[in-house]
Amino acid sequence: MSLYALQKLIRDVNRKPNCREAFFKSPETFADGYELAESEKRALVARDITALYAMGVHGLLLRPFTLLHQMPEPDYLKAIRGEART
Repeated sequence: MSLYALQKLIRDVNRKPNCREAFFKSPETFADGYELAESEKRALVARDITALYAMGVHGLLLRPFTLLHQMPEPDYLKAIRGEART
């Protein structure tokens, strides 16, 4: 896995408006600019927060990312705990 690249991508989406715009336009294309494992790319594109957290993405990066995607806090907490989704 390439956790560093995955976290860098998420940080870029969180902090750089031009990266955020590109990600929202085409997550797959944007992710191609980073050296991600296929499983990381799948989880990212699917916004599988449970998988991203299990891969080691830090919560201080992951929560702002989920806020950009309008994920409510209770859903985020369930995801990082690995609880069933509603």
